Amino acid sequence: MSVIGEIHASLDAMGVEQQACVFAFLMSYPLVLGSLLERRGRRLAGAVAAASALGFVFFTDPWMHAVLLVVLGIGGVGVFIAAVYLADYAARRIAWRGVRPELVELAEPAGEAPAVQPATGRERVPIGTPISVKS
Repeated sequence: MSVIGEIHASLDAMGVEQQACVFAFLMSYPLVLGSLLERRGRRLAGAVAAASALGFVFFTDPWMHAVLLVVLGIGGVGVFIAAVYLADYAARRIAWRGVRPELVELAEPAGEAPAVQPATGRERVPIGTPISVKS
């Protein structure tokens, strides 16, 4: 039997414990990568991701299949992030095609105080910042 066939057989034999570990890993790993959480939250999400990956490896009978699946999961998340960046770049290029750059301005949110900037890290931008085009 090929390696993929053996991994497929391992996936068919997955129990509830393994599914819970995979679910916890796939829900906490993106939180580690993103900036949705502060530093403490990212550390806790990293601990949950590491513990769930180790639990998945522990509960899987041929542990090498579990390691391969975890690596494929990390690679899949990376491919998804790259695809989202490319789609966003393409959408922005298509949306602003034909508009002169000096006619585009970022509008400040009306009636809101400016966001407090962290001491370190990149500048935070409000999520719903409206963009207007001057006529």
